[in-house]
Amino acid sequence: MKAKRNLMIGLVILLVILAAGVFAAKTISDRDAAASASEDTSINLTSITASSEIESFGYTFEGDTLNFEQREEVVEAESESTSEAADAFASTSASEETEPETEIVWYLADDPEYKLDQSSVNSMLTAFVNLEANRQLTETSEEYGLEEPTLTFWMTADGETTTWICGATNDVTGTIYLQKQGEDTVYLVDTDKVTVFEKSRMELGDTSDATGDIATSEEAIGETAASEEASSEPAASEVTSAE
Repeated sequence: MKAKRNLMIGLVILLVILAAGVFAAKTISDRDAAASASEDTSINLTSITASSEIESFGYTFEGDTLNFEQREEVVEAESESTSEAADAFASTSASEETEPETEIVWYLADDPEYKLDQSSVNSMLTAFVNLEANRQLTETSEEYGLEEPTLTFWMTADGETTTWICGATNDVTGTIYLQKQGEDTVYLVDTDKVTVFEKSRMELGDTSDATGDIATSEEAIGETAASEEASSEPAASEVTSAE
């Protein structure tokens, strides 16, 4: 009888220990989950939700400042065969005239004729929409490198321009110190959030054509003038021979 009672007491103690262990494990799990959720919480640094809200933008990288603006251009129709073109013309003439299809094209403010790779520009626009920080710092330090920024970029949306300053890279986390101009708060952001702006003018040129020529409009004008001068020299020689 006594042995049975001791067995029952032992079982009760074992159940209490197991229950305490389950409770402790659940508490630790809940705490870790809360900490993980806190660490994974991203801080949005822009209020825009779509790249179409951006009116203009720009950045300064390695001493070169690029400003981007947009314009609406008519979409060039694909080439058609003679019969298809005739049928299209007849159909258009018979029906009511429609507005030509247009698209938004980005260009450099200081060189509108320079043909940009629009996919690279769209990557930058997307970066603005997805600009977010992993962590917000409460203190500032000279070690953040914000006094001598490696990269500065800005955008204008709804008539308001916002500028961000990039500092040094954190050696431990591999993230970059970022600060919004005019504010004291410093953020840590992933490198891929800002390195999209680390492109030179030449790297942004559109090389999709057959020649891969991305010369600026000024260079093109210079080449045209040189060609005209060369073509005029034989004519001048013929005139001299005739005399």
